[in-house]
Amino acid sequence: MRELRWPLIALLALSGLIRPVLSIAGVYDELGAFGHPWAPLLVTLLLAVGWVAVAVLARIHQPVLTLTVAGLGYGLAAIALNLVLRLFLESAEEIPPPGYVAIPAWNALLGAVLGAVAHGLQRLRR
Repeated sequence: MRELRWPLIALLALSGLIRPVLSIAGVYDELGAFGHPWAPLLVTLLLAVGWVAVAVLARIHQPVLTLTVAGLGYGLAAIALNLVLRLFLESAEEIPPPGYVAIPAWNALLGAVLGAVAHGLQRLRR
């Protein structure tokens, strides 16, 4: 774990917060019919492509582990964002207790899948 590029992992994890921040800011609502569900899906796809591209172009030595940890970090950051927003916004929804485990676990799994894609692309580049 010492060989992981922690600043890059933190940057990737925090970049994932773009999606909920756009939702909180009402950007998806402003887009009308395109806004839901298409805009959040498009943002998610762009983030996923970005994570894979960073892993491939930066020649990360352990892309599966790196993106798994980034996914876990994103899940934890999303929970933290929700907890902070609940202090200020009445519209912020409460996360059900199982969500505190499911959100980080699911995002870690998605990170692992993206890491596997990045690993495959790295092997093709050699």
